[in-house]
Amino acid sequence: MEQKSVLKKIYVWPLCIRTFHWFYALSFVAAFSLVWFENLLTLHVATGMAFLFLAIFRLVWGLIGPLYSNFHCFDFKGDHLLNYILHLIGYKEMEPGHNPGASWGAILMLVLGLLIGLSGLFLYGIQEGRGVFASLNALFYPYMDALSNLHAVLTYLMSGVVVIHIVGVTLSHILHRNGIIWSMFTGYKYAAEGRDVALDFKQNIFAVIFLTSAVGIPFYIIEAPDNIIVKSRFEPIDYKKENPLLAKECGSCHIVYPAYLLPKRGWDIVMTTPHDHYGADLNTSEADLRTLQAYLVDRSSEHSMREAAVKLLKSVEKKKYVYSIIGTPYWREVHKGIDKKVFHRKSVRSKYHCESCHTDIKQAMIEDDTIRLPGTTAMESIRMHIYPRGD
Repeated sequence: MEQKSVLKKIYVWPLCIRTFHWFYALSFVAAFSLVWFENLLTLHVATGMAFLFLAIFRLVWGLIGPLYSNFHCFDFKGDHLLNYILHLIGYKEMEPGHNPGASWGAILMLVLGLLIGLSGLFLYGIQEGRGVFASLNALFYPYMDALSNLHAVLTYLMSGVVVIHIVGVTLSHILHRNGIIWSMFTGYKYAAEGRDVALDFKQNIFAVIFLTSAVGIPFYIIEAPDNIIVKSRFEPIDYKKENPLLAKECGSCHIVYPAYLLPKRGWDIVMTTPHDHYGADLNTSEADLRTLQAYLVDRSSEHSMREAAVKLLKSVEKKKYVYSIIGTPYWREVHKGIDKKVFHRKSVRSKYHCESCHTDIKQAMIEDDTIRLPGTTAMESIRMHIYPRGD
């Protein structure tokens, strides 16, 4: 008769790896949740940076870490993984470290985490013109959609692996009675043999510095909004100083709309039909009209690397006549989730009053973080994927 092995309690996961595990999970869930709110982009970036820092920590820890945490202790043999999957119910997990399934799951979540974090940084730089890769905006802005799709696909792949990981851990805990779930709280697992893990001085110092940085970086990003991680390459414009004529002629009736929100042919139509300017007469001299037209055309969608300009221009490439910002497919697409009642409220007045919701548009900036929905309840804002921040 086969004698059952006696399992003993072994200290497998030190405090730093348990801390990493829960912060890694929390930062991923937080970043994934925040992306659904258009005006919480900075918070998304903050939690995403923490996620990337933690992924880098785990990569290095896999090279310098102690027993069980080190990649040398992982089982990456394909036949072992196949055998583990095929015999999951009857599998006898006697070792305290990663089984074949856990080894592959851990490395997949690490690789995907690194790719998600890095693609997010590049996307933030190229699409938003912000952060450490903001300089790439001018070179690679035509590819912002492709990079955005890649970032999304990687995130959903990560979500799938996480679900498989949770199911696998739960089954292992129930079938193998190894205490794997509690091990990420206590550090202890049950196995037939093995020795307690211990960290040396250098490992302790490295873990403290890196994990403290990972936790602190979101607070740094939020509390220092002009930091290198989120700083924009685009500067606000004071039209009264840059173009007094534009500020006077256009700003006397409405805000000065950013020139990059219409293509060249749009501004040509607007400035060559002064007597039918949306139902009004511009009453401006021909010389001033030509001066204004030159300024606006020189800064039209074709000459801007901003996200709105690139996407707007792409949306109207098949339209011959474009003379209204709100008439573009891009404008309709980004506002389709906004309840039509919002545009008729006194605090907004109409679709043309962009400044009611985009508080920085008067300076030619349309940043996600500045979006507000005045006169809207918290629940209404959330349903429209705008985090309520007051009027």
